[in-house]
Amino acid sequence: MRKLLAIGNVVALIAIILFMIKPFETSPPTAIVTAGEVAIPVTEGSYCWNGLFSGQCVDKDYGSIVAMGEEYKPTVVSPGEEIRVTFDKKPKAVEAEQWLGEEQVQRVELKNHTIVAPNQKGIYVYHLVAHWKKGDGSYAFSVEVK
Repeated sequence: MRKLLAIGNVVALIAIILFMIKPFETSPPTAIVTAGEVAIPVTEGSYCWNGLFSGQCVDKDYGSIVAMGEEYKPTVVSPGEEIRVTFDKKPKAVEAEQWLGEEQVQRVELKNHTIVAPNQKGIYVYHLVAHWKKGDGSYAFSVEVK
């Protein structure tokens, strides 16, 4: 009986560890973007990811970064408001761009997982590329500064 209980405990421990480290994931972690208490919808773009038994690259065609970011209605934010960007699992690095229309693009810096909204009114699309040990993923969201 004790041997059975010990085996059951070992199996349970292994199951918990696998659940926590997620070795069978086939896509990158989810991006969580908020402005204050408001959740900003995020569109997942193309990615490459290596799971325990398989790896895959998925190419999602939105036509442009702006079209990808406009998948959802822009979330209204105030000028200079902080937009917080986090992930289910912390990436090694995150690159960010800010788009105003199809032509105007500039790199933006994430300081403490935060992007500061522009002071000028308009609709802005943000494109993120996050890198992990298992791969990378791209994400986009839009805000309207009012």
